Amino acid sequence: MAMKVFIISLSAALMLAACGPTTQVILLPNPDGTVGSLVVYNEKGAQTLDRPWQSTETSTLTQSLSAPKIIEEKQVKAIFQQTLEAEPLPPANFIMYFKMGSADLTVNSMKLFPDILEAVRARKSTNIVVVCGHTDSVGTDEYNRMLSFRRARAVANVLVAKGVDRENIEVTYRGEWDLLIPTPNGVPEPRNRRVEITVQ
Repeated sequence: MAMKVFIISLSAALMLAACGPTTQVILLPNPDGTVGSLVVYNEKGAQTLDRPWQSTETSTLTQSLSAPKIIEEKQVKAIFQQTLEAEPLPPANFIMYFKMGSADLTVNSMKLFPDILEAVRARKSTNIVVVCGHTDSVGTDEYNRMLSFRRARAVANVLVAKGVDRENIEVTYRGEWDLLIPTPNGVPEPRNRRVEITVQ
C-alpha cells in the first residue's frame, strides 16, 4: 500500500532543549485516509509505524528510537506547515465514457472537463497522460484499437482547445485489452468504453 513519510530534523531551539540533534519520522495518511506501514531502524533497533500521524524519533546522543506515539494532526500541521505546503499534490485521475461505437463523449463525461482543467491548473502540470482510450468487446481487434485511439485523441483535442499544451499530453490506446468490467467477447458494456486521464 502506498504511504507518505516525512523525515524531519527539528529546529535548532528544540535541538538545544534535547541536548543534541533529533530526527523525527512521522507517518502521514494518504489523501483517502488509508495508511501503509513503515519500519524505521538503525543500529540500536527498529520501530514500526502503522497508524496515521504516528511518530518515532532518535537523538545522536542515544541513537535509540523512541516508542511510537501518535501526534495530534493539528500539531503536525502547525509545526511543519511549510514542509506540508511544499508537498506536491497527488495525481488526479478521471474516467470519461463514450457512446457506443463512437468517439463522442456521454453528456455526463463532458461535464468533467472543468474539473480536469482545474486539476491541471492546481498542479501547474506539464505531464498529463491521457492513459488510454478503451473499448468494450464488441467488434474486431483492429476496429477496437482504432476506435480507442480516436477516443483518446478526441479527449486530447478538447484539452488542447481549452488551453492545455499539446506537448504535455501523452496519448495511448489499448482497444478492448484491459477491460474495466470483464465480459465475454461481443458484449456491449458502457463502462468499458472509456478514456482514463491522469494529471500529475
